[in-house]
Amino acid sequence: MPFFFLTSLRRRVRLGSLALWCWLALTPGALAQAPATPLPRFTPLFPSHNRDQAGSQARLVGQVSNSLGQPVAGAQVQLEGLENLDQPIQTDEQGAFELNQAPAGRWMLTVWHPDYEIVQQEILLQAGLTTPVDVVLQVPIRPQPRRRLGVLGVGGLDHTQLLGQRLAMEAVRLGLIPNSEKVVPLDNRRLQPILRQVGWPIYELFEWDRRKPEAVGQFFDYLGLEAIVIARVDVLTRPASPTEVSLRSRSRLELWRFDEQGNLVAEVLAEASRDQVERGNLNAAELAQLYQIQVTQIAAEIGSRWQANHPLASYLELAPGEAPPPPSRLDTAVELVIPTPTPTP
Repeated sequence: MPFFFLTSLRRRVRLGSLALWCWLALTPGALAQAPATPLPRFTPLFPSHNRDQAGSQARLVGQVSNSLGQPVAGAQVQLEGLENLDQPIQTDEQGAFELNQAPAGRWMLTVWHPDYEIVQQEILLQAGLTTPVDVVLQVPIRPQPRRRLGVLGVGGLDHTQLLGQRLAMEAVRLGLIPNSEKVVPLDNRRLQPILRQVGWPIYELFEWDRRKPEAVGQFFDYLGLEAIVIARVDVLTRPASPTEVSLRSRSRLELWRFDEQGNLVAEVLAEASRDQVERGNLNAAELAQLYQIQVTQIAAEIGSRWQANHPLASYLELAPGEAPPPPSRLDTAVELVIPTPTPTP
């Protein structure tokens, strides 16, 4: 076969293939077109064929709790895109939930409860596997009416913080500050969400020499406080002799409030101190216990002074016809069990 004939045939085949390709490309519907708009935000991001394959189902189990670690019952749980379930997913009394036979893929998980802020987080469900998830709900931090009297221990160091909290609790337990409907003993371990909102750690927020009226005002608003009693304890441990150590503690109760002109006012309600000498080989636990005993003794001493003229009387009693303040939406209170005195026969 002549060489020029083979060359011409090859050229015709190439031109015919090119023409066929152009015809297919220009024919409507000949090739699948890419979607013109992106997928909705909450649609699973895995390709659809991954979810349509046999065995592509996954299982989701979860635990919903609040910032205090308490389970949240009755929270609504939803995978965006699976709204039309036969029964809505809801947490049980232990805050647990599960979803069987969920399509594998990447989903947006939404958890909602009327008492908490809504939470959304992205999760990945893998075919044939169980995916666990923990969700923490936060109580909304919003201003409340200023009708309560707070009681809070403050310290610059860990051990003085604990002793300040001990003094605050003793003030309520011994009746210096009656455990009434208007009194809120605050637990400084539960105040972190509020402190993040305010922008100051608790010790700097209530620093005596550098007061921050705006931040303290926000703190009062979020907790619904008209005033707060700050309990402070300073300690000094030093050698008294080669075999003895001196333990000195100084406690103080302060009242922080805003006057009628809106100025932040802080005043000392009471202060007292204790000194004692003990053996020099005390361990840390024994030292802490001795200081706690001193704090309890100081609280009792202050209480005896307040029997005749209580400096907080105006904050403790409800005015005639005044309704008690509503419960706070924020769980920041210390659980105190006030013992009932046994009648003397």
